[in-house]
Amino acid sequence: MTTAASSVELSAIRKYFPSNGVEALASVNFNLVAGEIHALIGENGAGKSTLMHVMAGVVKPSSGKISLDGNEYSWDAPSDALRAGIGMVRQHPRLVPGFRLWEDCVLGAEAVRWSIMNRVAARNRVNELSCRWGFNLDPDALTDDLATSQRQKAAILALLLRKVRFLIFDEPSAVLAPAETDRLFDLLRNLREEGRGIVLISHKLDETLTIADRVTVIRQGRTIATLPARDTSVDMLRGMMFGEMRVADKPLHRKSTPPCRNSRQADRQAKAPVLDIRSLVVQVPGKPYLRGINLALWPGMIHGIAGVRDSGPETLELAIAGMIPPVSGEIEVLGKRISGNNPKSFRQAGGAWVPADRTGVALALRLPLQDNMVVHAVGRALRNSIRIMSKTNLRRITRGILSDARVTGDPRQLASGFSGGTLQRAVLARELAENAAFLLLSEPGWGLDLENKAILHHTIAANAARGTSILLISTDLDELISLSDTISVMRNGNIVATFQVPDPDTIHPPMEIPALREAIGAAMTGSEACADVG
Repeated sequence: MTTAASSVELSAIRKYFPSNGVEALASVNFNLVAGEIHALIGENGAGKSTLMHVMAGVVKPSSGKISLDGNEYSWDAPSDALRAGIGMVRQHPRLVPGFRLWEDCVLGAEAVRWSIMNRVAARNRVNELSCRWGFNLDPDALTDDLATSQRQKAAILALLLRKVRFLIFDEPSAVLAPAETDRLFDLLRNLREEGRGIVLISHKLDETLTIADRVTVIRQGRTIATLPARDTSVDMLRGMMFGEMRVADKPLHRKSTPPCRNSRQADRQAKAPVLDIRSLVVQVPGKPYLRGINLALWPGMIHGIAGVRDSGPETLELAIAGMIPPVSGEIEVLGKRISGNNPKSFRQAGGAWVPADRTGVALALRLPLQDNMVVHAVGRALRNSIRIMSKTNLRRITRGILSDARVTGDPRQLASGFSGGTLQRAVLARELAENAAFLLLSEPGWGLDLENKAILHHTIAANAARGTSILLISTDLDELISLSDTISVMRNGNIVATFQVPDPDTIHPPMEIPALREAIGAAMTGSEACADVG
């Protein structure tokens, strides 16, 4: 048990990722005191998880100081932070496949004597701790069979076995049912009563304020404020989170992207939709459910999808791309039905896809970059009536894509050897080269610096001007507002609100944009004002 004097302090933390040129943390101050629940909030991409990864030893800061009980520390690995009493429970805990629950909990902290572990004693210890905290977990259950809430409890048990004093919870209630959330919060209160310090990362502002003692808001990698929870409100926090983002003192509105929204919307309703989703229900274990989605996109339309993590956009992306099957409902691209578990049907219908999962779906990191660029070349050749795919054709296609992506390194290198920004440009160029009628873009600006992001936004708008239909899924509200004609907000597997986006070029002054940001933020976090929308 700790005393009230125990604390962790992060001072002027900065983290720059040279591989993609992203400064995730510019200058953040944060402190956690034993015996409190300290909420850390901010919109997607604000730097919350990166900051906590610094605290937990997962990420090494570029500069700044970590102090524990007044003494300065430097972690080289998460094990260093664990030994000092700091641990993190991820939203999706990574358990060892094929292990028993008790084996996963004690891994790395086994009590051994003469290099032999007493398996019975270790199992009993896990079972006793599970019963003490009311987890009711079967210590012999296989990790592969655990539900999300059980996996979280297993991760918490592993930390409690190590007598961790400070615990970090990253979106712990995002995929929990209300009753499970209540039980989780009871656990957090009990841990606080024991004198442990708790960090709670959450987008659910209403429930967060019911349990937090203090709240820190960060935005664009900087600390905005740290306040007692009793002195804040949901509206106040939302204003701090979703205040209009600016870079170089200029709003990120579409001032130079062609053409204006009104010209793209001309008589599109007279045409058949490019994407038509009707009553879509998806229930896949381990992923957020979709609960009856209806959505249609017409030629030349950019429709944005916003939502906090695990609210449904990720599942919608995979369902449209044919990666996961629906329980009911239909998805059609250009009148052709998309078959679940068959991404080929999406491509054949006329779709192209930039996934959010770059390294697991979009690219094979152990293959040369140039090999990744010709993954769709055979289909493209057949569409162009080229029945023999020669090496010359492959090289020509590859050179064109890499030129569009502005790749300067040797494309014969493994994809893993390139920076995140370069890989992102390459995937975007590969999919844009398809000249598809429908583009499914998920987090397209990921890893791009300002110059390349501006080029990307211009390209997206230009494709829409040529009649391409685009579904834009993004956690970057500035990106959504600057590009989209309409934006739908997903929460708990539903579309809860849809907004028409005013064209900044036609608003004098452009006062509607900040109000739109506020409304989208309210819908994402579930305020009273948006409870009946959609």
